[in-house]
Order: sequence, then C-alpha cells, then structure tokens
Amino acid sequence: MGIHEDAQQGTLIGDTLARYLQSNPNILNKKHPVTGRAPLATAAVAGFADEVEQLLERGAKADALSRDGETALLLVTRETTRNRPRIIQLLLSKTPAGSVDATTSGDGNKTPLMYAVLREDLESIRLLVKAGASLTATNDSGLTAEQVAAASSNKAVARALDPEKEQSALGKLVALVGSFLLFIVAWVNKTANGIANRLFGLNPTLNDDIDEKVNDGETPNKVQFLENVDEFVKNSPLERFFKGNPNYIQELAKKATELKDDPSTPLGQPDLLPKTIKVTLHQQVIYCDDSGSMSGDGRWDAQVRLVKKITQITTRVLPEGDGVALRFINQNVNNSEKLSLQEIGSIIANAQPNGGTPIGTSLRSKILEPLVYSKLQSQTLARPLLISVITDGEPNQEKDEALVEAIKECGDRLKQAGYSRESVKFMIGQIGTAKSATAFLERVGKNQDIADMVFVTSDQLDERLSAFKTNEGDLDRWLIETLFSPIKG
Repeated sequence: MGIHEDAQQGTLIGDTLARYLQSNPNILNKKHPVTGRAPLATAAVAGFADEVEQLLERGAKADALSRDGETALLLVTRETTRNRPRIIQLLLSKTPAGSVDATTSGDGNKTPLMYAVLREDLESIRLLVKAGASLTATNDSGLTAEQVAAASSNKAVARALDPEKEQSALGKLVALVGSFLLFIVAWVNKTANGIANRLFGLNPTLNDDIDEKVNDGETPNKVQFLENVDEFVKNSPLERFFKGNPNYIQELAKKATELKDDPSTPLGQPDLLPKTIKVTLHQQVIYCDDSGSMSGDGRWDAQVRLVKKITQITTRVLPEGDGVALRFINQNVNNSEKLSLQEIGSIIANAQPNGGTPIGTSLRSKILEPLVYSKLQSQTLARPLLISVITDGEPNQEKDEALVEAIKECGDRLKQAGYSRESVKFMIGQIGTAKSATAFLERVGKNQDIADMVFVTSDQLDERLSAFKTNEGDLDRWLIETLFSPIKG
C-alpha cells in the first residue's frame, strides 16, 4: 500500500504519516499516477478531516495544483460529501488569499464558492465568504456566485452570502418562534377560560400583529383557530420548527390551559405562567456533577431530587414525546434530548458518583458539540437551550479557565453561524459548602466575556431544597424563578 492509498482509506495519520516523511521528506508533493492528485487532495476529497489537518501541519501546501490544475479547495467543494465544511475550514486556514477563487477551464471556471452555492452548503458558503471569496467573479456562463444563488429555490443560500442579512433574518426567526408559541397559548387560554389578556402583557403589539396574520381580522372559534394556525405555519418559515410534529402547538396550548387550572402547583398562576412557558420553550439540558466528592454530605441525593424536579416542572406543558437532556461530567448515559421524567429517574437511580471534575472539557464534548455545534451548519438549532449546571467543586483534570473558555467559544460560534449568543443560556448552581467551589463560581459569574449567557445563582441548591422539603409549591416557585433568571433579560 502506498501513501495515496493510505490517504484514501483514512490511515495517513500519526506514525503512518511520520514513516512516509522519514523515508522521503518530499513525498507530500507526489501526485497519484492515475488521479494526478497529491496526498492532501486525496485525503480531502475522501472526507478525512484529521488527515487533512495533520498533512497541513506537516507541510502539505493547501494551494498545490493537481495534474488538471485544481486546488484541494476546488476539489472539496466539487466532490467531497463527508466533513466538507470542516475540511474547507482547515484548507482556508493555509490557503493564500489569491488562491481562494482558483478554478479551471475544465470546471467551466466555477469557483469553490459557486460549487458550495450549487450544493446549498450554507456553512461552507459562510466560510468561503469570510475568507474573501469573490461574489463578482464570473463562470463560463457569465454568472456570479450571487446570481447562481438567486436561482436557487432555497432562499437561505442567498442569505448565507450576506452575513449581516443572514444574522438579522435568523434572529427574527428565532424571536418569531418564541413569540408565536406564546401567542398560541395566550389565545387558547383566553378563549377557553374566559380570562381576557392574561398573557398578552408579554408583548401586546406583537401578539396583535400575529393575531391579524393568523386570523385575517376574524374572530374564529377554537377549531377554526387551530386550522388557521396550521395554515399559517405551512406558509411561513416556522414550518421547519414544527413539521416533525404537526400537533405540537395544539398539545402545548392544551397543557398550558390544564396547568393554569392545576391547584397542586403555582406554575399556572398569572405571575408564573409566562415564566414557565418561556423556560419550557428552551431545550432543557441538565448537566450533573458525578465526581467522587458528590458522595458526601447528602449531595448526591440532593442532586437527584433537584434533577427530577427540574424535569417535572419544565415538561408540564411540553407535548408528548418531548423532554429534557441529561448529561454527567464523567459517565455516559442515554444521549436523547427528549427524556421523560420516568427515563430521567431511571438513569439517575443507576448512576454513581466517581471520578474528577473536568467540567469545561465535558461540557464541550458532551453538550455543546452534539447539541449545538452539530446543528449550526444545517441551521437546525430549532430551540434555544437552557443548560442547568450543578456542581459541588472547582475543576480538576483541566485548567481552571476551561469552563469559561467553553462557554465563550459557544457564544462565538453561535454568532459566527448567524445566531444570537443568547441562543444558549446557562444557569449554574452549587451543591455543598466547599469554599473553593464558591470562589470558582463567583469568578465565573463575574466574567464579563460570558455575562450575557450565564447566571450563577447565589443560592446553595441543596440548602434551598431542604428548606422547601415540606412545601412543593414553594419549591416549584423558587425553581422556576431560578431557571427564568438567565433568560429574563
């Protein structure tokens, strides 16, 4: 097997790559006798990002031409199907500005950006535009990248060419989703129970505007209203948020109405129901400390109760099949984003505290990568996230700044993808009385780089749980107020 075969199979990394370079320092320039491509281009087209990264680090030229005159960047945008945006990002980091638009007559002078537009690859488009790819260069048909995008039925493609317009459009869409769902609940609550405008105080102007669009100035009955809602969703950008569950809105409205009439909890009372709904509209992620120190002083039992209670109150108005995500610092558990209260109870009953506290490292790998970053490219981050972080100590097995750096990176990546930094919020709280943990969380809470995303509660969580031991209603009120704190701005 030769270097090109290893590149094709994804094995040209580590010691294998080192052995090739040791035997022949110039081997990275060697072109395959059939394809005419160097190892970097072969690895890039095959979709192996780790190979591309290591080859670039060992000196492979990002702008080297194949036998037919293509750069690796052109080949990737034209042919690669796996890990394309990541490979493009790696190549662009080493590609001279003058080679970003390099193309060939055999490609009809389509630039890498034009190929990304034709593939409707939004993340790759953004990367190329940010790197200075030309919007005005023309192909053999006389078309620019902007004109190619304008011909697409997917309007998101044209928006991706203009970062400012795209960010504005995404921000408006995310805001519309929240406002629309609140409007649905408000309308059904008002008409079903005869309590006028209970929720309209949240945003009366916007609600009235949506009411006009949905109901066309009419006053429909409930059946007609739900038909109008379905029609409105089908003919708006909101469709992408609800097409997987066409009854989502109706179920949410029904449960919100039931919560209002439930005497067992204050969550449906006029002052708390809007907060409960706003919290619920965020995807809940509960991030638990399972380090060895959690086994002392009843900390683990307190965390178990807290997790169950968060799940219970944040799923009260969610449609069937929706739920919360649960992650631990050390243990790997069911990675569903829609765990029910019963599933949460089963998972946490079988978990045991053991290990260290690499809280920032695990946040990135277990929550941010799968639940946020993987959805940025496809623009499928349908709901904002509220991540509840529970811990009893300061970090170990990582640097002290790892948690702050992970949160800051999250905000930066959201902004780069056209989302608001506040699409992911963090509520962080302490269990136990460790002074080092208190000092660590105070530093996190005061860090101005992440202040718009983070709320660190001053309450000692297990102490407050104990105080509310005999009064579930007061516990519900305190907890929903605490969860609402990061998103109330």
